[in-house]
Amino acid sequence: MDRRGFLMSSVAAGVGAAVLGKMSPAEAAPEGPFSKLPITMSVPIDTFEGTVDQKLEQVAKWGFPAYEWLGPEGDFDALRKKADSLGLELSCMVGAGAIAPGGMVQPKDHDGIVDHFKTRVELAKRLNCKHLIGLSGNERKDVSREKQTEAVIQCLRRLAPIAEKNDVIIVMEALNILVDHKGYFMSRTDHTMEIIKGVNSPNVKMLFDIYHQQITEGNVIRNLRDNIEHIGHFHVADNPGRKEPGTGELNYTNIFKAIAGTSYKGFVALECGSSTKNNDDILKATRACFPA
Repeated sequence: MDRRGFLMSSVAAGVGAAVLGKMSPAEAAPEGPFSKLPITMSVPIDTFEGTVDQKLEQVAKWGFPAYEWLGPEGDFDALRKKADSLGLELSCMVGAGAIAPGGMVQPKDHDGIVDHFKTRVELAKRLNCKHLIGLSGNERKDVSREKQTEAVIQCLRRLAPIAEKNDVIIVMEALNILVDHKGYFMSRTDHTMEIIKGVNSPNVKMLFDIYHQQITEGNVIRNLRDNIEHIGHFHVADNPGRKEPGTGELNYTNIFKAIAGTSYKGFVALECGSSTKNNDDILKATRACFPA
């Protein structure tokens, strides 16, 4: 799976099918393990094996209200029809920018980003997706960080009216530069908030990737609580290793409880590999973070 097929060719930023283990349809749990949680969760479609229809059926069988597919492909009309029949929403997909040189930090690239974003919005509407990821691009060495920050804000100010008109939300993702994405521009929560507040649109928010923010700055619960009104999507993985909850240092029982205790109504999406190469264990470990 092409994790982020954005405007430019970018380095893959997450875990795709090659990293994840696989689960056959026969191994799925009865309907409902994720259907009554205090937060609304989503799962990558490639967590499951089979045809697209079979994968979506497993998403629904596990009780998820949504699937995540950052780079959807194939017969979009058939995909939408099947998802609708199962009551599933597409929680998030690619939108604007790249993990690459240039992009939002480079004003000369803005026209291309705007044009590309318009096509992504049309696809998002076709697939019933309200959240599109935005990426700043890599840090430039020829101008100050202040000028790059202003360039990102100016780019998003052009994108925001398009998002508002089409009732979609751009979720700007901060990525860690210590382990996975050396050279990327936007990594900290406070910097992301500076950009979002500079744009000043209800349709531009942060994608708070718990794995990335733990590596970058820690203070996960405090940062998500303090900024929840500007967070539009969450990604979940433990650290180190980017595997399922319970395999690292993050206390996901407390993190999920903290999210549930805020005003947040969006999706909390799994984006992790399996430490056992069996995706059944990802789902069981995540479900175990919610005491009965």
